[in-house]
Amino acid sequence: MKDETGKETNLISAFCRPSSSSGFTLLELMIAITIMTMIVLIIGNGFRLGMKAWEKGEEETGWTQKFRVLSGLFSQQIKSAYPYKMEIEDEKVVLFRGEADSIMFATTLTDSSLGGFKWVRYSHKDGTLFHKEGLLPDKELIDSISGDEEVVDANIEEFKFEYLSDGEDDWKDSWDYGDTLPLAVKVKISYFDPFFITIPMSVENKDTEDESKFL
Repeated sequence: MKDETGKETNLISAFCRPSSSSGFTLLELMIAITIMTMIVLIIGNGFRLGMKAWEKGEEETGWTQKFRVLSGLFSQQIKSAYPYKMEIEDEKVVLFRGEADSIMFATTLTDSSLGGFKWVRYSHKDGTLFHKEGLLPDKELIDSISGDEEVVDANIEEFKFEYLSDGEDDWKDSWDYGDTLPLAVKVKISYFDPFFITIPMSVENKDTEDESKFL
C-alpha cells in the first residue's frame, strides 16, 4: 500500500505540474500581444485612410458639380451679351467692362414678363463670388453697380477672367468700355482647366439702334 500510495502521489503531482508543451510561456504571450497590437494599428490606419479617401472623393464630387453649374451659368449669360450702347462719362459706349476679377455686361436674358435688357455684374473678392444685376435703361447705372452685391458662393479660391479681341491672338486681363464686345471670354475657376465662351454679337455694329435714346 505504501508503495502504491507513493506512486499515486507522484502521479497526482505529475498531473498538477504545468507541462512545457501545454499553454503559452510569458515570451509567447508577449509576442502574441505585440502582433495583435500591430494588427489593430494597421486596421485602424487603413480605416482612417479609407475615411480620408471617401471624404476627399465627396469633396471632389461637390466641386465638380459646382464647376458644372457655374460654367453653365456663365456660358449662357456671357453668350447672350449684347452691344447695348449708352452714355457713360459723356461718351456713348458699349456696356461691357471686365477686369481679371470682375465682369459687367448687358444681356437679353431677362424675365419674360419684363422683356428688354438688363445689366449683369460678377466679381470675385477674398474667395467669394458676388453677383448683381438690374434692368436697363438705368440712369443711375454707375451708382447701381457700386451698391450691395449678392453672394453666389463664399468658397471659391480662384475666379479669373480674360478677354480676346477680334483679330488678335493674345488674351487681355481687362476690357474697358468701347465700341465693341470682346470676341471671347476665358474663365478660370479654382484648379479646373479654363473654359472659353465666344460672344456671337462681338462684331462691331454701327447700324444697331442706339438704345441710349430711351434713357
